[in-house]
Amino acid sequence: MKLPSEQGDTAQISVVIPTYKRMKDLDRCLDSIIVQTTLPKEVWVVDNGTNKETRELVERRKKEFKERGISLDYVKNEIENSLTLAKNIGVRRSTGDIVSFLDDDLVLDKNYYHEIMKVYGEKPNALGIMGYNYSVRMGEGVMGKLLDTYIRLFQISSFLEKDGCRLLPSFCVTSPRPDPNRIISCEWLSGCSTYKKTVLEKIESDENLTKYSWGEDTDLSYRIFKKYPGSLFLTSRAKYWHQGSVAGRRSPKELAYMAEVYDLYLFHKNIDQKLRNKLIWLRSRIGRLVLKLVFILIRSESKLAEIKDVVEAPFYCIKHFEEIKKGDLRFFNETLT
Repeated sequence: MKLPSEQGDTAQISVVIPTYKRMKDLDRCLDSIIVQTTLPKEVWVVDNGTNKETRELVERRKKEFKERGISLDYVKNEIENSLTLAKNIGVRRSTGDIVSFLDDDLVLDKNYYHEIMKVYGEKPNALGIMGYNYSVRMGEGVMGKLLDTYIRLFQISSFLEKDGCRLLPSFCVTSPRPDPNRIISCEWLSGCSTYKKTVLEKIESDENLTKYSWGEDTDLSYRIFKKYPGSLFLTSRAKYWHQGSVAGRRSPKELAYMAEVYDLYLFHKNIDQKLRNKLIWLRSRIGRLVLKLVFILIRSESKLAEIKDVVEAPFYCIKHFEEIKKGDLRFFNETLT
């Protein structure tokens, strides 16, 4: 793999951006790509939406990217709205040695790819590298610290750990604090991650996870980690910011059910099914349910409807437990709009 020798060079990077009705966010993401000090060779925008505005945006910016030596192309996902399918389509179209997955509501620091490629040069065994999300703020203030303690206790969501970049039995992850002087070995990578194309040709994103595809990035990276231990890394010198767009999101009910169904599926798929792990999983579900109910009571305007959804979702999983365990998610995926 040829690495760029200095800033300003073009690297063998294929950027894949799955998108769904987020033209403004996508435009901002493209803005951050075209000013990179190390430029990718191509960008594939894979459209899960049904509107024409995304295609028009890509067509409008083609010339601008071409002038910078970057091929910008649009692909319509004609099969179904699915983040995992869109990623696989992008990988199959890509021609670079490195595939960079970007959520459409991300903004990259101008040196993002330069820092990523430096790590590939320093770590010849690397199959995947991610940067650091500088928009994350955890444990700030008294309430923030209390919330962080609760999350750690029940392992229900991401939390910071000095050297941690682990996947826990509850299928939540730990993240290290940023340290520009260290490259950290990881068990998982985020939605803003890069991989050598050779490994993505062997291990694809799981198309059982459709639409928003809850947990798909953790699933893909952890499967790579298990097959190739010591091959995933994080560098906090490669900075990015996740804007957290509200456009194109699923309904609260759909997300409540997806979180439970997909998490249970991924737990059985990826985690050793020994008693200790099952108890940790059960504890995390109880902790998450309580926390969701508290947030609904504090923040939500439609309290009764959302409480009903988050309480019923675990029982829905119990009803379909055998199907989920076997990896047959048709009972749920066919209900998604």
